[in-house]
Amino acid sequence: MRTNDIFRKLTQSLPLTVEQVQALFAQSDIELSEKEVANLLKTDYQPGFESMPEYILLIFLNNLIDQKRGKKADAQPEVIEKHHKISNNDVLKKLRIAFNLHEQDVRDALKLATIELTKSDLSALFRKPGHEHYKVCDDSLVLDFIEGLGLLLQQRAAGV
Repeated sequence: MRTNDIFRKLTQSLPLTVEQVQALFAQSDIELSEKEVANLLKTDYQPGFESMPEYILLIFLNNLIDQKRGKKADAQPEVIEKHHKISNNDVLKKLRIAFNLHEQDVRDALKLATIELTKSDLSALFRKPGHEHYKVCDDSLVLDFIEGLGLLLQQRAAGV
């Protein structure tokens, strides 16, 4: 998984400004300058590129959930260690939670990105690793989903 690619696609598709990105990180007391955010958004062949650790993407997604859905009153804050790993399946789950997406919403977002999945294929992406029907989400699927999610949210905002 390429965390920078996912982060870049999220900021482009949702769309999020540098200030909004900084505010999301600030919820976890992570202060990033405009230059640091810009370096995280660069591709790996651009000068100044900074690789985003997986745990930082996880913090970002958790803060996105808190912003979109609100914090649970009785929830204990999740402790995220620097060695914490996140899979593409986890990214899908976090985005589904953040935007309160039902199965059909996820399928609609994927369809906007020209991908059609059956209900069983989709549910396999949200199963726990080790489950008999678990399916690993590849990089291109998660990036296409993020793009489709952006289009779906634009359609909803326009009242389509």
